Amino acid sequence: MSRQRFGEVLGRFVDLSPHDVSEILEDQSSSRRRFGEIALAFGLCQPQHVWRAWWSQLSGAPERVDLDAIGIDVQCLAHLPRALAIEYNVIPLRAAGDQIVIAAAEGSLMRATEELPRRVKMQLKFVLADNRQIQKAIRTYYPARPVEQIAAIAG
Repeated sequence: MSRQRFGEVLGRFVDLSPHDVSEILEDQSSSRRRFGEIALAFGLCQPQHVWRAWWSQLSGAPERVDLDAIGIDVQCLAHLPRALAIEYNVIPLRAAGDQIVIAAAEGSLMRATEELPRRVKMQLKFVLADNRQIQKAIRTYYPARPVEQIAAIAG
């Protein structure tokens, strides 16, 4: 079964007319912005509607994301300790309430989906990202502590 289009899912949470959808798609074709981003800019929904639609859309097989394009909400890093991000080779992307979306590399996805829900007391959904992007994000957003830097140099 194919993934529902984001606009269809968002339409479950807000009233989007066919004209609204057409305008968003027209803007999207020229701007390359995401559907939810445009709907927000047009005042057709609120951030929580976009979140609920994305969360709902992630119920199927994990979608592939480009971390450079989607970005990382630094506030959600507080929900996943550095040690777990490194151990499972994952990076949190977005969080709302008790829900968090986590990016994992293909090689670490299975273990992360099996074990992390027991270690993180939140509802988790996973997306796939390039391993190099995840490694770069971990280094960027969870920098080594001075003791670890000294150990790496002395190592």
